[in-house]
Amino acid sequence: MKQYKKPYELKNLAKDKLQGKYGAAVLVLFLYSLITGGVSLFISMVANMTAATAYAITGSGTAVIVMNIIFEAIHLAAAIVMGILQAGITLFYLNMACGQPYTIGNLFYGYKKDSGKALVLSAVVGLCNAVCLYPCQYCMTAYMQSRDLRMLYAALITMLIGYCVYVPVSLGLSQVFYLMLDYPERTAKETLALTFQVMRGNKGRLFYLQLSFFPMMALCILSFGIGFLWLNPYMQMTYTYFFLDIMNPAEA
Repeated sequence: MKQYKKPYELKNLAKDKLQGKYGAAVLVLFLYSLITGGVSLFISMVANMTAATAYAITGSGTAVIVMNIIFEAIHLAAAIVMGILQAGITLFYLNMACGQPYTIGNLFYGYKKDSGKALVLSAVVGLCNAVCLYPCQYCMTAYMQSRDLRMLYAALITMLIGYCVYVPVSLGLSQVFYLMLDYPERTAKETLALTFQVMRGNKGRLFYLQLSFFPMMALCILSFGIGFLWLNPYMQMTYTYFFLDIMNPAEA
């Protein structure tokens, strides 16, 4: 009978592994946030200036809506391309957890090797996020602009439906980059099928593990976000040990 580790055991393993290595673990995630945040901010700034210019020239709200839709598509495309960095983060933490050499350069692994597969996997994850979560964001933005209560109700309904779909699907996709690295010979389609197979019966365990970090997240928010510099590596390493555990559980 398979015997999986308890959440506190995974957390203890992560805590022990990160001792003396927090500097590199923080830096790789900080660089990831810097890159993705910088690109996202740049696109948002260009989108706002373009929308304002379009309205000043045409005086039409329709032109603004069209510009917003175009830049949302650009934003999604950029997020998919930058999502390839997740393969590098996964490699970095896997190497650290398994006692293999790790470097900050691991972050860009997905662009150097198996880039086509990494792009497909990132696109699946990104499109899943967009389909499940964007309708709520759109309705909430429309409500903030119009104060139309119908849009607020629509936002609440789409949020409920979106998260009911997003949570199980995202949990099923959670191991996709780990499996990409563990089974490099498999195609993107085979890797996607494998991740749902591996997570069958394990989604609840991962969901509970994610929820267990919420109290620490609240404390990090109270610290004006500074605490996330330490919490994010801790979470990432814990999820890495979760993957290693489900792939090689102990026998009871």
